[in-house]
Amino acid sequence: MQSSVVTPAIAAGSVLRYDASAARGVQRLCHAAQFATAAAFAVPLGELNSPTRRSPYAAFARQSAMYVAHVAFGLSFTEIGHGFRRDRTTAAYACRLVEDRRDDPAVDMVLGSLESACATLRVRLAATVRP
Repeated sequence: MQSSVVTPAIAAGSVLRYDASAARGVQRLCHAAQFATAAAFAVPLGELNSPTRRSPYAAFARQSAMYVAHVAFGLSFTEIGHGFRRDRTTAAYACRLVEDRRDDPAVDMVLGSLESACATLRVRLAATVRP
């Protein structure tokens, strides 16, 4: 069964290669989302990185970090899954769940602040550094 996702390298007929620098960039963005979310939710970073679910509050904080990585950094669910050592469907579920919880004003305020901070970080990271 063929995948419906076509990358530019495959579409151009070139050899598909693992891009280690891109993977490191995705990993760094996921870590940035985790650090910011851990601080905003007052959850230890180890709770977000844990391979098990942990407490419901820590699980929601992890899901929020995945949401922020998707919305603020523009990462795909596959990239988020790799960055958080989860499956892409877990990342998609997390984003849907968090989006549904944004009806709560307190949750919306925290997520809005996180999105804004991470979007600013994304712009600054993308800026060209001049000597």
